[in-house]
Amino acid sequence: MGQGSAEMPKDRKERRNGLAVAMMPAFICIGWIAPTAAAELPAEVLGVTWEWVSFTTPVEIVSVDAPERYTLQFVGDRASLRADCNRGAGAYTVDADRRIALGPLAFTRAACPPGSLSDRFVKEVGRVTSYFLRDGDLYLELPVDSGTLQFRRQD
Repeated sequence: MGQGSAEMPKDRKERRNGLAVAMMPAFICIGWIAPTAAAELPAEVLGVTWEWVSFTTPVEIVSVDAPERYTLQFVGDRASLRADCNRGAGAYTVDADRRIALGPLAFTRAACPPGSLSDRFVKEVGRVTSYFLRDGDLYLELPVDSGTLQFRRQD
């Protein structure tokens, strides 16, 4: 058998076939993993326009000067956002452990005035991993204690 031959030695072919068969059960087992149970946001969160009032990280606290320009609303399985001069929307998912994921989110890309927090708001909202309610406010937490966005109900 030459080097360019398509024929494979019998023992090598059997090993390759044995490997494929040996891997098949692992693939099948993966299919048995049950997904995390889906849940809904509490009724007091849905349909409310939430204004972003602050962002707290381990190294800074950002107070939002114009909270009415940075809003979030959950209706059905969609989230609608205002990020200063930009608007956005997309899907979100939530589970029974208060984990939440927003996205993919689509936003307009207008150039907001200097000092705008639009880009930061969009970035941080896209990183949200969980939520909780406290004293009527909505808090969205970022991964590994990297920050918390605080929202209040819009009047």
